[in-house]
Amino acid sequence: MDDSVKTLKLSAWQGRCADGDLEANLEAALGAVEEAGAKGADFLCLPECFLSGYGSRALVEAAALRLDDPRLLGLARAAALKGIVLLAGLAERLSTGELGNTMAVFDDGRLLGLYRKTMLIESDAGEMGFCRDYDLPVFQAKGITFGCIVCHDSSFVEPASVLAYRGAQVIFSPHYNYIPAASMDSHRITVRNNHVGLAALLGIYVVRANTVGRARLSEQALGYGDSAIFAPNGSPIAEAGLFTERLIVAEMDARSRRRLAWKHDELPERVRRQLADELVNYRRSDPALAPAGEDRGGMV
Repeated sequence: MDDSVKTLKLSAWQGRCADGDLEANLEAALGAVEEAGAKGADFLCLPECFLSGYGSRALVEAAALRLDDPRLLGLARAAALKGIVLLAGLAERLSTGELGNTMAVFDDGRLLGLYRKTMLIESDAGEMGFCRDYDLPVFQAKGITFGCIVCHDSSFVEPASVLAYRGAQVIFSPHYNYIPAASMDSHRITVRNNHVGLAALLGIYVVRANTVGRARLSEQALGYGDSAIFAPNGSPIAEAGLFTERLIVAEMDARSRRRLAWKHDELPERVRRQLADELVNYRRSDPALAPAGEDRGGMV
């Protein structure tokens, strides 16, 4: 890494998604790119499935995109003109006919790689038919290493831990939360604490981007937002608040490395072996809870 680069600007867009309306969502995304560029952002994260929408198979199918779609590449070029590394959430149309809950990562207008949601909730796999994919890649751009988790992935320490062990200094965490009003605040507090915990325990920056508004299929479900950027000690350094469309931007120390504050960072060998054993055996008593899935080996 170039040590002359001391700070980078991370940004996340919190906004309304028009489920199934690709053109409207592309227009909103272009607006976010323009604003992020005006504020000097180096990275911009859009919410989960933001370009395509959410809620039903019919909706996401209507606005699903291949990764070489000219409209998606046009958005990537717009980000490149602003010097922005773009993480764009979409329903990806795979060559197999399946759909992926995908974050496409673009640097300088070119596809750097992709991440597909690991921990699918019941409706993801059932109602919307998103495919399973368990790859946990990290990417390099602008001199740093970063990774991505999506929504429910943040309820588990394991995916984020893999990324941190692979050198990620930043983890982007896009969401699409539409929660019944009665349980919304409980959900918000839990999810926020998950991100604080991941940042503090792993010693990384965590960038959360979420949607706002009312769910198209249920007027009782609300997108509350609460997007935020958390420093490696868990403290919020940028917050979007609730129920508002807003771009948030915060600076990161580009020279940061995981847990620099700790002088004795290495886990004892015996602890490492016990951790490995327990992860291998975790939930083996009920294999149905841990679907094996298909190893797709990256992009399809």
